[in-house]
Amino acid sequence: MAIHNDIQLRTATLADIDSIMKIESAGFIAQIQEAQTVFEKRIKVCPSLFLVFEDKASGMIVGYLSAEYMSHVPESATQLALGHEPCAVVSSIIYISSFSILPEYRGNGTGSFLWNKALEYFESLGTANTFLLLVNEAWGGAKHIYKKSGFEVIDIFENFFPTEGKNTTAGILMKKNL
Repeated sequence: MAIHNDIQLRTATLADIDSIMKIESAGFIAQIQEAQTVFEKRIKVCPSLFLVFEDKASGMIVGYLSAEYMSHVPESATQLALGHEPCAVVSSIIYISSFSILPEYRGNGTGSFLWNKALEYFESLGTANTFLLLVNEAWGGAKHIYKKSGFEVIDIFENFFPTEGKNTTAGILMKKNL
């Protein structure tokens, strides 16, 4: 398995979609997976904000991060629902809509390393002064990474994420100002 420095960040292309969908399937339960057409649209609409993490030695894509611009901080959960339309207008807010790495790359700091590399890349674009994300209240590891990188809770959307049963969990809206 690759170590952190053996993984490079690059912008995604439509040729990467099969690998992205494999990671999406491995990272999320079926009820909260995005459709392939949604990711294809995000790659087309915001090409500089859809990233893949590629193992330098094998060329295998081991993770992705999908982001888009937002014109304002959402006041309701419906603006963040699965399949929402990405905003093509460059603004000062970048909404990170999805981040996942393959299970075999988790638990050793790789996720945190790649997360921080992606944030550095977004900061280097010079367009945004605010980052937003929505995280499931049940995802302790993800929340830890986000808090450690400076994100703070700004809202909670009850009953946002479906579970494999009939229950739901809250979505936690987090923000980081640059």
